[in-house]
Amino acid sequence: MSKLSKLQKLYDKIPNIDCKGLCHASCSIVPAAKIEIKRARGRMGGKNPFNPLRAVFHFQETGKIGSCAALKDKRCSIYQARPAICRLYGVAQGLECPFGCQPERQLSKQEAHDLIREIEAL
Repeated sequence: MSKLSKLQKLYDKIPNIDCKGLCHASCSIVPAAKIEIKRARGRMGGKNPFNPLRAVFHFQETGKIGSCAALKDKRCSIYQARPAICRLYGVAQGLECPFGCQPERQLSKQEAHDLIREIEAL
């Protein structure tokens, strides 16, 4: 089984959420596994939207965390290739949606942590 197939199987463990599309202000530079960065770069013309150095420089210049480079017109331009942390937003304990969107089921912190570890290992 390919790494991308394994990645998709892990993503499939993340519950769906009835998203209202109001969380764009929460889209910041996030950590992502190497395989996720590679997928995102393919959608971003080679640019890494999860570049931590960009985040550090932006914070030093503005005192604020920068928004994700994949965010365009308040929407994720790489939605199908978004990393696990974005997929977990609203569905994992501790990452509840502030706008009331409800997942089909909520993942525990441990379940979310285990998924992230498995994805990082790919």
